[in-house]
Amino acid sequence: MSEVLSLEITSNATEFPYEKKFPSTITLLDLKKKLELVVGSLAETMKVDLRNSEGNFVSSLTDDAKTLGALGVKSGMHLYVVDSSGANEELKDASMIEKYEMNDKEYDKRENSVRAWKKKILEEKGETEGTVKVDNAEAKAAEGIKVDCRCEIRVAGQMTRRGRVAFVGETKFKEGIWVGVHYDEPVGKNDGSVQGVRYFECMDKYGGFVRPTNVTVGDFPELGIDDDMDEI
Repeated sequence: MSEVLSLEITSNATEFPYEKKFPSTITLLDLKKKLELVVGSLAETMKVDLRNSEGNFVSSLTDDAKTLGALGVKSGMHLYVVDSSGANEELKDASMIEKYEMNDKEYDKRENSVRAWKKKILEEKGETEGTVKVDNAEAKAAEGIKVDCRCEIRVAGQMTRRGRVAFVGETKFKEGIWVGVHYDEPVGKNDGSVQGVRYFECMDKYGGFVRPTNVTVGDFPELGIDDDMDEI
């Protein structure tokens, strides 16, 4: 039975890493084909470098017929993929991601939204909107984030994570606007509650809170093991 390798993957198209799982018996050519949807380039134009867990160069992977195991790839290592054609540079444009849109009438019906939160604050304080002290960038980003939307979390220097928006608004653990995420995998820090206050429901380690500017909503599929596991 072959080993399942957990690998971190980056490319010249994006600075954010992806964590993917592959069997050690998969060939380099088949790996490249599966990476086409991840890095946005064709297998024949890919150049793959192997790096250790510290990010140091180990070798260039060039023999497409060999398996990852035979090429010395081990779990925890890093694959850096370069598209020699340069065609995937357009993927750096986040505006190309299809985003979920909700009209104002439907959004106004949401009780757990930034708009509802701001309205509540104004009503409680009897103040005008200009006196509410919220970070403009975070508030603007939060306006486009709705509960139940699929999302991708990108924080510089950290692994890209995906999940579902479960909460948007103010919290008691820290001021400002936060987005609660129900992750697809146990890569979070909590179960939807912080310091005894519950904001949403999920299993332990599947929940987390991030700032709105680190959240992109869209039709993001789950990140899973990328091969037929009956071969292992």
